[in-house]
Amino acid sequence: MKRMILVDGNSLMYRAYYGMAASGNLTMNSKGIYTNAIYAFARMMNHLIQNHYDNILVAFDAGKQTLRHEWMGDYKAGRSPMPDELRMQIAYIKEYLSIMHIMQYEQPLYEADDIIGTMAKKAEDAGYHVDIYSSDKDLLQLISDNTTIHLTKKGMTDLEDYNPDSFFEKYQIKHTQFVDLKALMGDKSDNLPGIPGIGEKKAIKYLQAYETLDGIIAHKDEITGADGQRIREHYESALLCKKMATILREFDMPVTIDDTKRQECDKEKLIAFYQELEFKSLLKEITLPQAVVEAHSDSLEYEIVDNPVRFKEILVPDSAMIFETFEYNYHRSPLIAIGMKNHIGTFIIEPDSIFKSMDFMLYLSDKDNHKAIFDYKRAFVLCKRLGIDLEGVDFDLLLATYILNPSVAKEEFKGISDYYEYSDVYYDEQIYGKGAKKVLPDKSIIYKHIAKKANCLYSLKKNVLGKLEEKKQLALLTDIEIPLSRVLGKMEFNGIKVDLAELERQKLSLETAIKKLEGDIYFHSKKEFNIASPKQLGTILFEDLAIPYPKKKGNSYSTDIEILQSIIGYHPIVPLIIEYRAKTKLYSTYVQGLREMIYPDQKVHTIFQQALTQTGRLSSVEPNLQNIPIRTTEGHLIRKMFIPDNSNNKLYSADYSQIELRVLAHMANVKKLIEAFNSGEDIHSKTAKEVFNKAEITSEDRRRAKAVNFGIVYGISAFGLATDLGITNALAADFIKKYYAVYPEIKEFMDGTIEFCKETGYVRTMKNRMRYIPDINSKIYMQREFAKRMAMNAPIQGSAADIIKIAMIKVDNEMEKQGLKSKLLIQVHDELVFEVYNGEEEKLQKIVRDNMQTAMSLTVPLIVDDSFGSNWYEVK
Repeated sequence: MKRMILVDGNSLMYRAYYGMAASGNLTMNSKGIYTNAIYAFARMMNHLIQNHYDNILVAFDAGKQTLRHEWMGDYKAGRSPMPDELRMQIAYIKEYLSIMHIMQYEQPLYEADDIIGTMAKKAEDAGYHVDIYSSDKDLLQLISDNTTIHLTKKGMTDLEDYNPDSFFEKYQIKHTQFVDLKALMGDKSDNLPGIPGIGEKKAIKYLQAYETLDGIIAHKDEITGADGQRIREHYESALLCKKMATILREFDMPVTIDDTKRQECDKEKLIAFYQELEFKSLLKEITLPQAVVEAHSDSLEYEIVDNPVRFKEILVPDSAMIFETFEYNYHRSPLIAIGMKNHIGTFIIEPDSIFKSMDFMLYLSDKDNHKAIFDYKRAFVLCKRLGIDLEGVDFDLLLATYILNPSVAKEEFKGISDYYEYSDVYYDEQIYGKGAKKVLPDKSIIYKHIAKKANCLYSLKKNVLGKLEEKKQLALLTDIEIPLSRVLGKMEFNGIKVDLAELERQKLSLETAIKKLEGDIYFHSKKEFNIASPKQLGTILFEDLAIPYPKKKGNSYSTDIEILQSIIGYHPIVPLIIEYRAKTKLYSTYVQGLREMIYPDQKVHTIFQQALTQTGRLSSVEPNLQNIPIRTTEGHLIRKMFIPDNSNNKLYSADYSQIELRVLAHMANVKKLIEAFNSGEDIHSKTAKEVFNKAEITSEDRRRAKAVNFGIVYGISAFGLATDLGITNALAADFIKKYYAVYPEIKEFMDGTIEFCKETGYVRTMKNRMRYIPDINSKIYMQREFAKRMAMNAPIQGSAADIIKIAMIKVDNEMEKQGLKSKLLIQVHDELVFEVYNGEEEKLQKIVRDNMQTAMSLTVPLIVDDSFGSNWYEVK
């Protein structure tokens, strides 16, 4: 059966606008055009047309005056006027539909509902199945065996679908009775009064008894009480409401079914449209046909080099190089080709050609031949897989952009080039596709794509270096991020070995524990259910077990960790569920998940994300070694799986002690903290004595002081501290007040940082790494308060991140200088983990301690805690 899609354009347009406007997100492009409704509308339509269909029509209202206004003068009176910010976007929404070759239609005097109703009947009569999309319940009257109504709740992913059976299941009347239901109830949004005092429940009751509005009117004298009186007095109003609410299904509409046939969109126009409105994420989703790429690359000249003599001629300093892979994971994906641009020209070097020229291999590893790269770490690993050390990198566009504006560096190459207003590049997804549809196009297409990137990189280098110099951030690139990228590349390439026997043991142990927890949970719930389903769990907790729900109930119960923690004392099932979730997450992520990431060398080769976090910290994926939970026994035991590559070797861990508190003491010049750190005092005991004014303190006093110490670093609120310590907000506020009284320099530093951020829009680390915080001057209180906490924390956390980065570079340099075989394997926040070769323990320990403790000069000492062990668990 053929399928036709009918869309209520006005409904979708309003939902698109208010869906983002409700959160204060009225986005604009750089030209000042409001774009929130256009973007959301396009996003929803793009999702919708992924479904199978043969025909499509989007219907719009033609204007304010309709036939229904002739029948009832105050029809829809009282509705708020359309916001100007939405009105400005309508022309763009309709332009989008034209570019997509999606039929759109409006007709004077008729509403979008009438157009949909009439076209639905035409389609049904022609043997189509019809799918109607809207948020307007009025369209439920169009339900039939061949017409399904999809009411939008959230975008196009959360829908309520109605056919005759599901309508009856919800309302307990037939879909053919819906207009009568509307007539009785009325509709405030359309200013239809219905019969006063008759709501949905009563209307359904009378329709079940008398079937239709006419039937109810015919028996109006038999209906007793106030309802009977109301019906007798207002039935004429109900009859008018029925006429008003009834969708016209056979008015003279010139659009035919053939006019609505599915067509391919104009991709070139769509790209231009998205570019004009700056819809980067939508641009990525367009896979370009070969003809389009070739048409846009007619003037592009590049040369495929595979001749050793030609290699000698083109290998000059200050070349820009692109190392292209098909997949994100460059440890698994082979190198497609290298693109190179310099003053001689633009060149493509295929992988097999690399080994035809010893000159090229030496060029790659020559420190004196400077090269511009995009993502040095990625390129380093790809070269390392070919047996080549990539050296001489003096510019990295990804890292430079990360320093200038961390939020932009999350983008791929095209997003970053757009940031610098260089548009002659495509998104990778436009060339290769996405997900299951990802394929390698013809080599000519790929090589043009690579050549464009190389040209862009070469062109942007001078401009970007100038921006770094202007902001006094060039040293961050040349002295920290680029050298660190090489260190991280070595770490990734080395990988860390996994003990497969230990992995299997922990797998069985967790499976047993999870099975037991399931049994205990079912014992308390008195029946089996899907524990992983929030909906089913909510029903068990708050209905079957009658645990008081701690929030105002919306459409469904939340069962997130905050809710569970707040009801933990109400029933023994709650702590079991919390434990079950922790163990199943551990199992799926670090046991089952880890197995899938182990390479043939029995190692995991994690990818360190150097240009992601806003603070300058590193993160990692595939697997995420930085998020292994260590506060639970099972979580800590996960570290037991990670072992040295050689059984004669050991692992060695070196961890900065309280580095963020030390950075805070230095940056805020906190006299008492500086004295305490320099004299080697226990800083938490010191704080407890000062804040609580006690000579002798308890372990609980120290615990509370520790929470305040670390909480202050993160700009903790009284509410947050109260939650952490399980105390009242008033007591937590008193702790913070006393803390600032003891350490007034901290309050002064935090206040000064916030004021600086308000004036400049950013904060900075000791090494001048900047974090931009635009919400610091937000009119929305919650956003502004969150921004203040970020502003207080970012200089401290960012400076600590810079310190360990410098330490990693210094340690690696010294290890190479002394010719150690030992290797740096992992960095987890303030901790470095090494594989130390037998006999190198003392030498490595000295190198690590010396260089970590002198990474940056502070007014307090940097202290390192370290240890050796046969696995990662033993060294921590």
